Amino acid sequence: MRSERPPTLPRTGETPTSIPQPTAADLQREGDTLAAEGSIHEAIQCYRRAVRLEGDNADRHLRLGDAFVFAEDSGQALSHYRRALKANPDHADTHFSIAEVYRRFGKLKGAITLYRRAVSLSPHNPYYRYRLASACVQAGRQDEAVRELREAIRLAPEDGFYHFWLGDLFLQLCRTHDGVQELEQAVGNSPFDDYYCVRLGMAYCQLGRPEDAVAVFRRAIRLRPSNATYHFLLGDAFARMGYALRAAMHYEIAGDLDAYDREYVDRMRRSLSEAGGLVKPEDFGLPPMDH
Repeated sequence: MRSERPPTLPRTGETPTSIPQPTAADLQREGDTLAAEGSIHEAIQCYRRAVRLEGDNADRHLRLGDAFVFAEDSGQALSHYRRALKANPDHADTHFSIAEVYRRFGKLKGAITLYRRAVSLSPHNPYYRYRLASACVQAGRQDEAVRELREAIRLAPEDGFYHFWLGDLFLQLCRTHDGVQELEQAVGNSPFDDYYCVRLGMAYCQLGRPEDAVAVFRRAIRLRPSNATYHFLLGDAFARMGYALRAAMHYEIAGDLDAYDREYVDRMRRSLSEAGGLVKPEDFGLPPMDH
């Protein structure tokens, strides 16, 4: 029987054929996957290797900086963000990320400046404008915030998110009718978002429109039936309309869903009983109905 030929060993100075090494782009993709899975420290190692291969690439430093933010190491994050800007001073995402860190540590003026820089470099990004608007609200510059949110809506008119935040801001500014219009648009664009429904229902109550509030509170409950707060709000809306039994039913459901609020529900039940079914909003600690 013929013997098999033994493997050929490399001569002195030669190396076996090497396994192809991952590129910086490969390592970044692997880091992105690990970060999405919540394995931040493993992602950092991948991004570090990518940076070692391409130290003059802004995207590599940005990814590593973002990972350090999640790892609660803002110093390292800022270091890599600065290196990203050294590689590309017009890197919009990096200006935005630095703004987020500054805002986190109360450097609001610097954050707004950097948000504006990011917006100027990427003017078609509605999320940048939303974050700039929210920083302006925090700084007491509501008019600027309204302008930025309107621009975000112009860029993404079908996204209920931006309509919601503009509506919420209008409510804070006591522009309730404007707020309701934007919240209605938010619910229309995102009909399966229960929180948008609830915020709209609360605005309807402010305008003395409990019947409309009932409709959207019911929709919110269909989307999330085990939320005790939604049942409380629906109960409040029914109480405003004078529907004592319906109000009592939803207070009871809320109490069953959240035992912590049992005392509140018991108070509602006593008020209903003492009123003999003729309930006024004042009995529930609510503002009087508009006439």
